[in-house]
Amino acid sequence: MYRIVDLILRYKEYAATILLTIISLLLISGDDEGRIRSFRTISVGIIASVQSAFDWVPNPWALETENHALRSLNRDLSLEAMRLRDAGVKVEELRKMLEFKEKSPMKLVAAEVVGKPTLQLRNYITIDVGSEDGVKEGMPVITPAGLVGRVVGLDDENAVVLLVINADSRIAARTLQGRNNGILFWDKEEKLLLRNIPSVLTQEIGDTVITSGLSSFYPEDIVIGTVSEVEEEQGTLYHKITVTPTVSFATLEEVYVVLFTPDTKRLELERKVLEQVGSASGGKQEQ
Repeated sequence: MYRIVDLILRYKEYAATILLTIISLLLISGDDEGRIRSFRTISVGIIASVQSAFDWVPNPWALETENHALRSLNRDLSLEAMRLRDAGVKVEELRKMLEFKEKSPMKLVAAEVVGKPTLQLRNYITIDVGSEDGVKEGMPVITPAGLVGRVVGLDDENAVVLLVINADSRIAARTLQGRNNGILFWDKEEKLLLRNIPSVLTQEIGDTVITSGLSSFYPEDIVIGTVSEVEEEQGTLYHKITVTPTVSFATLEEVYVVLFTPDTKRLELERKVLEQVGSASGGKQEQ
């Protein structure tokens, strides 16, 4: 019984129409025009009164439809708000990149990260500029935050960049305030290590680490990171200095290639000498 009443309330307009149609057909078959007019007037009045009396009763079907529409609208608005936030972040990043390029004394080529190939502990990115844009192998790659890495392979339109956080990376670096020179490499986790700085030299936490200019590939004074820990390395006369990179490699999207070409004669000489030393000692070359 409840279901019948629920159906009548849900489809009350249709029920009223059907009922009136049946009654009209019955009256028409009686062929009494006066009775038809009187009954029509009474029926319309009764139906209007009943409908008005039950207007306060909620229609579950209509409420469900309305809730579904509101949920869809809320989802669409949330997605649009997310897109707008992402667009705002993108615009802000591009604004910073443009300001950096205008202020930088270096010649820069803007590029977008289009790939992030990884092989075990060897992290690389692929960017959408190549030899047609004036890029050459060995050129540094940076962002306004600091050093990203260097180009190790390219074609006409794309280039592969060896990141600072790569097991093969070695960078001649120094601390800005302490002016202590050392070799920077990745600790294969989340940070960098600055080695070969004697423990007799003073080094403070919070100091900025930059390229020293003694590298074969990087010009001097490019920011790399910040000193986060200074320890005495057991069994040696050197500091163990931990450096936190200033570049967020996980969110890297836009970069600059520095149009810096190292001295090829010097590079070739250093490579030959280091290969000879490396073959004798089993050590790795500095990059």
